[in-house]
Amino acid sequence: MESDQVFAYTLKLLFLITSPITFIVGVFLLYDVETYLKLERFLAKSYGASKKTFVHQLEKNRESLQLFLLKRRRLIGFICLFNSVLAIFIVIFLLKR
Repeated sequence: MESDQVFAYTLKLLFLITSPITFIVGVFLLYDVETYLKLERFLAKSYGASKKTFVHQLEKNRESLQLFLLKRRRLIGFICLFNSVLAIFIVIFLLKR
């Protein structure tokens, strides 16, 4: 019975930590893409390591994933918001222990 309590406490702690972050990411994706693009341009500077083939291939894959996510940013933003609200609901009503 004690292992169930440890699992419930761990799940509750995980939801309490991740739900505000997920909520902020969802709102950010829904409303403020320009700031994201400015931040991405700032962080995308090359410092020599990205000229190697393996790192360059990872960089291309990351950029294509970001473009895919930005094309579907509203759907992903709604999923993030729904996930955070669901996590808060689970913590408040289902993990009351």
